[in-house]
Amino acid sequence: MVFWILVACLVAVVTLVITRPLLRASPKTVEDPDAVTAAADIAVYKDQLKEVAADEASGTLASEEAESARSEIARRLLRSTADKDRIDTAELPKRASFAAYASILTSIALPIVSLGLYLAYGAPGMPGDPLSTRLAQRENSNNPNDLVAKVEERLRAHPEDGTGWGVIAPVYYAMGRYADAANAYANAIRIVGESPDRLQGFANARIRLENGVIPEDARKTLERLLVIAPERKEPRIWLALAKEQDGKLAEAAADYRKLIEEAPTDAPWRQMLEARLANLTSADGKPPSVLALPKKDAGDTSMPRPPEGSPSAVMSMTPEQRQAFITQMVDGLAARLKTDGTDAAGWLKLIRAYQVLGRQDDAVKALSDARTNLKNDQVGLARVDDLARELGLGG
Repeated sequence: MVFWILVACLVAVVTLVITRPLLRASPKTVEDPDAVTAAADIAVYKDQLKEVAADEASGTLASEEAESARSEIARRLLRSTADKDRIDTAELPKRASFAAYASILTSIALPIVSLGLYLAYGAPGMPGDPLSTRLAQRENSNNPNDLVAKVEERLRAHPEDGTGWGVIAPVYYAMGRYADAANAYANAIRIVGESPDRLQGFANARIRLENGVIPEDARKTLERLLVIAPERKEPRIWLALAKEQDGKLAEAAADYRKLIEEAPTDAPWRQMLEARLANLTSADGKPPSVLALPKKDAGDTSMPRPPEGSPSAVMSMTPEQRQAFITQMVDGLAARLKTDGTDAAGWLKLIRAYQVLGRQDDAVKALSDARTNLKNDQVGLARVDDLARELGLGG
């Protein structure tokens, strides 16, 4: 309703603007031939009166002759003036009538023609476009997936655009597309060159892709990063963790100690390093050389204990003995983690083992316990979260 009121007001304003010159037209705006002739005669007679006065003053005409000439000219002047007034008076109604007709015709024709054109070429049935809808469309236009798709399309057309690869790499990483992130960082390094952020980004993406296990290419990248940015702590932390994963526990513990000594008291990663060092260090302060396996109960004769480090002994068991052995190992790992829950690698093994054994409920519970125990270990917690996504155990 408001829209049509506005339309009516606009039509009225436009009509007034168009018809105003017609309504203000004066009689002089129309040049009638008779009126023009009468006006010319009046001008001539006025000039003749001036000439008679001049001749009389110079003595060319006698006073009687001058008076007679003035009377005749005045008579003709009065007649011409009367004719002109009569013509103008007769034209006024015609001109007023024309202006009125033109105004009325314009007022009627303008909205009719406008409405006809709108119905023919417009879209009267189109629904309204509320502000909320337009704002939502604007937000959708900034959807990260749409923006990423546009950048990907450009990179397909210009694969040597190193800046483009550098821009999209951290976006891939934030979206959890670690393989794409690693590839993008690698392309940016190849085209644009090395930088601390690009090297760190590539290493992080590769580590995430391997669920926290540090692969060889990530290790070499971190070592290269320390050459060009020795002040950075993150590559040193990852390399220490790599040593722990490789079983070089004494070296890993030494690296952890050095990092802790250099760390500010309020460093966010200090507590995590202290937890990992405590996990590696035995009661006498020395790192253990071998991780202890769970012991078999003395009265348990259901399966033989295989010689340590002999996989062939396990393969020689019957299926029932092998299953019992695996179950005992998993239960022993679970018991150890109840005593010391700061071992991120142990939680990863336990969760995966439960999943392989089909013990879904135990896997979910182990995932919850791992997150509780590793809340101060950001690296370990990230590895657990990645494994949960991989196994489909939920957020």
